[in-house]
Amino acid sequence: MSRLPALALATLLGLLLTRCGGFGQSGVSLPRSGDGVQTVSDAADSLVAHRSSASENAKAAIGVTDAFGSVVREINEGEHFLTRFGGATRTDFSRTSTRVTAGSKRVLSVAALVMRPSFGNVSAYCQSSAGYTAKGIPSLDSTFGWQSGTFSGGTRMTDGLRFATWSANASGKSVQAPVGGLSIVRSGDAVCPMMTPTYSINGANSTNTFSIPLTVTYRYGTLWNLSISNATFSDGENLDVATTPARQPEVAGVITKGNVELAGFRTNVRGNGTLTITSTGAQYVIADWIVVGT
Repeated sequence: MSRLPALALATLLGLLLTRCGGFGQSGVSLPRSGDGVQTVSDAADSLVAHRSSASENAKAAIGVTDAFGSVVREINEGEHFLTRFGGATRTDFSRTSTRVTAGSKRVLSVAALVMRPSFGNVSAYCQSSAGYTAKGIPSLDSTFGWQSGTFSGGTRMTDGLRFATWSANASGKSVQAPVGGLSIVRSGDAVCPMMTPTYSINGANSTNTFSIPLTVTYRYGTLWNLSISNATFSDGENLDVATTPARQPEVAGVITKGNVELAGFRTNVRGNGTLTITSTGAQYVIADWIVVGT
């Protein structure tokens, strides 16, 4: 009886040797160079690359969102101002505004709006602004800013009662810099058309120029509809924005680069909402149309 376990063990070892081709062959050997097996070092490198890619996606999406937001927030301010003072312009006028968002997530900006006299129910306008987040986004080690405007060709059309529609092809650049690296300077005159921006941003170490064709409609001074189709950026991003048809509309935007969706955002008509990075699900707070933190 004692020979049976020994015979069974010998048979099992024989099967293993036959199937594996001997000890130390494939199936039990350590990974060797060229085997195509991911090592711990490979996995670490992949993780670092993923984090870098995720950060770059977030930075790109924030820059696009701020570029869009910088244009819309100044059109909003212009409409609110005109609504308070009757809505029509019979002579040229210009308005300069400086804004500092209160609290720890401060946004500093300066803007100029120039309106031409109304011709019927249509007025031409030009606008220029520059601004940045004072404390930036610490998790990305960056502060974000913009230099943007409608330097010629902008129009505001009213129906004389309820609705006012602003149309423009806004342009400029979104910028990045180390936290504390940005500042605003006066660079031109507040005229229409503007040969140079009235205000510019200094200190950027990364820029992304853009062209944003947009139409914004207000009802009794409150944003009612906002539409952007194929806004383009020099780094390759595209932006499309639409407004949900509802009693309390929301503004929804999608940021893509090639065939890849980088991010999407949703805000209310006051520009308060959330930017979500598609690849990671990371979210950033949007306040008054500008990304202000996590």
